[in-house]
Order: sequence, then C-alpha cells, then structure tokens
Amino acid sequence: MSHGGAGGGQGAQSAEPNLTPLLDMVLQLVMFFMLVANFVMDELSDKIRLPVASQAKPLTAKDTNFMYLNVDKTGRVLVPLGEPLLTPDQIRFYMRQAARNHVLGEAKAKEEVTVIIRADKDSRVQHILKTMQAIKESGFRKVQLRAQIEAK
Repeated sequence: MSHGGAGGGQGAQSAEPNLTPLLDMVLQLVMFFMLVANFVMDELSDKIRLPVASQAKPLTAKDTNFMYLNVDKTGRVLVPLGEPLLTPDQIRFYMRQAARNHVLGEAKAKEEVTVIIRADKDSRVQHILKTMQAIKESGFRKVQLRAQIEAK
C-alpha cells in the first residue's frame, strides 16, 4: 500500500506548508501600516517647535477622537494636505468642513472631537488665541494646547 508515486522506493509523502496566505497577510499588514504612518505624519508638522513643559501629559489610549492644527511662529495654521490658513474665516471654514466630513457626523464631531493646537514656541499669543476663537466659533467644544515633555 503505497501513497507515493508508482516507483517502489517512494513511500514518503511531502508535507510542505502553503505559504501563500501567510505572505498575502504580511503584505496587507505592511501596506496598512504604511498608510497609517503617512496619515499620522501629515498631521504632525516638523516645522513646529513645541514649548517645553514639565507637566505635559502624553495622549492616552482613550484619546481617540482628535485632530491636529499646527500654528507656526508667523501665525499661519498648517493643516494636513492643504494650504496654510491665514485668517479666522479660513480656519472656521476648514473646521466646519472637517466636521461635515467626519465619520461621527457633524453634530457629534463638534461635541466629541478634541482639537489639539500644536503652537510653535516662538509664536505669539494673539495668533494662538485667534486660532482658538475660530475653532470655538465653528462649533467645536473641546480644544487643547500641546507642549513637549521636558527632557530629564
């Protein structure tokens, strides 16, 4: 009783694993992480130098509904994949569009999404205040400022 070929000495079967599903999954994971990394890096501008604060807290796992606005030292608001916003009207328009396009829906996004302002340490307070007022006027209720954690 032979399970192999017709040859008499070929009694052993080969048990090679099918690697196609494994390779397919690995490639899908690589593509997913490449996309996610690009979106996160678009939100964080390397042109912004955050102030250092000893009491700064990092984001926690429960902080999932947030969006970033970067304010450079000249007062321009840098947004992902777009031209810098210069006036409060432009900021309000951008924020209203972001709320309309959010997966939670416009009303719920304005209630639950936290807008994180990353202001350059050399930016003027009036630029940050102008940005915060425009965000509030567009209907968002949660606004935070971010700082860099002090190196020890």
